[in-house]
Amino acid sequence: MSDVLAPPDVVVPFCKVERTGPASVRRTMIVQPGMCGPLQNLVACVGDWTWQTVSMVCGLDVFNARDARGLPSYLAFYYYRLTSGSRFHPRNLTFGERIEVDSLVFNSGRLSVVTVHRIRRITAEGQPPLPFDADEMSSRPRPDCLYVENLNVWVSRSDPRSNVALVRSAPVGFTHVHLPHADSPRHLCARARDLGVFPDSERSHWPRSAPDLVLEHPVDVVCDVNGVGLLYFAAFFPIVERAQLHQWRASGGTDRAFLDRTLLDARICYLANADLDATLTVALRTSYDPDDPVHQKSDLAISEATTRRTIAVASFRHRAPVG
Repeated sequence: MSDVLAPPDVVVPFCKVERTGPASVRRTMIVQPGMCGPLQNLVACVGDWTWQTVSMVCGLDVFNARDARGLPSYLAFYYYRLTSGSRFHPRNLTFGERIEVDSLVFNSGRLSVVTVHRIRRITAEGQPPLPFDADEMSSRPRPDCLYVENLNVWVSRSDPRSNVALVRSAPVGFTHVHLPHADSPRHLCARARDLGVFPDSERSHWPRSAPDLVLEHPVDVVCDVNGVGLLYFAAFFPIVERAQLHQWRASGGTDRAFLDRTLLDARICYLANADLDATLTVALRTSYDPDDPVHQKSDLAISEATTRRTIAVASFRHRAPVG
């Protein structure tokens, strides 16, 4: 055995994080298995980046924030949007790739904060970083990038035994006045709450691509609950995808074709939480562009079965594989 040489040490820079401005952070990293594959993995990872970034630019440890009463204050996800370009979407991402993530934090008042992330591949050694500003995601997105927008609100439990009556509660030490201002999705979420669906006049006339579907989803305490006992924001993405897959299979689609779809846009507005013994009702409606039938849109409303409280509203757009 003494003749066997040990391999040389390999130093891999899995992640480098740096402040690039008063309200901006850049990460360069290697994509690891837990960051890709199921959409939930990427969604959860970016959610962690949101909390880390807010911690870095807002003067407090978000993971251990407490309000004036000394109770835990959580930076809860109220709105989560992921968009992709024609050349890079979540299913393209695989482990071993190098990516650059630019994150910006914006002032949304004493009780909330908006964070925007841009994810792009590093395709060549020494590839220079690109500037990133508030308008890029909405006005001039790059086809080779993924974008995520989060609106988070500070909440605490009013009853330590329940997830139902959460209240707005700013933590001690949260500083926000130095952050730049940008458009907030708050008004969009208010309309989604009132309508039970994200408003979309451009696509409201699209015909149905399958019969509407209603499913029940008992809260899965193994998969749906986070480390403080609340329904986990990222768990709503597989809840949505399972309903879509059920409808897809019922329409004769294969599992491979389902995975081969290109996710163009996904958004969820989280309006409430629910207790662990709750059953959720998932109502799904899917339509298609009559001028481009492979372009499909799913609208979902997730409610609590017994009380009919709306828990979340979602809208996803995909391009189905051709052939």
